[in-house]
Amino acid sequence: MTTKITITDASLASSIDITDSSVLEQFNVWAGRGTFVTIRGQERIEGTQGFIIDWLAGAVGPPPIGLRRYEVKFFVRYPNSATEVLAYIVSYAHDPSGRGFVYLPGRSDEPYWLNLKAIRRGNNLEGHWFLASPIWRDVVGRMIVAR
Repeated sequence: MTTKITITDASLASSIDITDSSVLEQFNVWAGRGTFVTIRGQERIEGTQGFIIDWLAGAVGPPPIGLRRYEVKFFVRYPNSATEVLAYIVSYAHDPSGRGFVYLPGRSDEPYWLNLKAIRRGNNLEGHWFLASPIWRDVVGRMIVAR
């Protein structure tokens, strides 16, 4: 279960903590591509929605130069544990025109190995930029503008 999301402005070293459970439940690290559900005990279907990425749009090129960038940390509490731990880190680039971009760290990026402990989404996903999901853009966009 996600217990906190911390969004840190890379240039200002200021951060926003999201702790509201009604917001957190919308951004599950273990949702979307790289996750699977089993149907009728046999067929495995890969997730296509969830987390903070618009998975159906696929990978995109890097965001435009000059967008403000953020480090986004996902803290979780595993079942049968009372301790909150850092489980996943991505980069987020916010475009004031309404778009957002999410980078899943690749093998050469420091957060990659931490992220693998929580979920391995696959080589065709990790190390690439994606468009942010509309709900992530809306929720985080409001928070960023309010700062």
